[in-house]
Amino acid sequence: MRELRLRALADAPDAFGSTLDGERAHGETEWIGWIEGWDGSSNALFVAEDGPNWVGMAVGSRVGDEADAHLYGMWVEPLRRSNGIGASLVEQVLGWARTWDARSVILAVTESNTGGAAFYEHLGFVDTSEREPLREGSELRVRILRREL
Repeated sequence: MRELRLRALADAPDAFGSTLDGERAHGETEWIGWIEGWDGSSNALFVAEDGPNWVGMAVGSRVGDEADAHLYGMWVEPLRRSNGIGASLVEQVLGWARTWDARSVILAVTESNTGGAAFYEHLGFVDTSEREPLREGSELRVRILRREL
């Protein structure tokens, strides 16, 4: 998990709410949190495999008993994009959210990532018109997208 996430952060430093340097410093507790959940959330980690290699990931998350699920950490190796892996990962998160009758799945995509936004919109996500900073100290902003279930 750690190696896959660090590859994602190195490949797309402006796509995530954390940084490569910050996550390199994480210990075992933080990595287990990525898999199981943190701060009152429960997570479901999904990975795409090519033989023994992990080539993509997505995390579904639910905070407490809220009605909405969240999609985090979505990434597919650049050479493996455009062949359905990303859509499959998103569908796995949607399926997980349906198992507990989530109302919707919410995600954030950097405003400058027009390809990523188009990918999510193709899968039925709609721009909520909400904007937030990518992370503390960043001038980049994210668009909040939602897909009703």
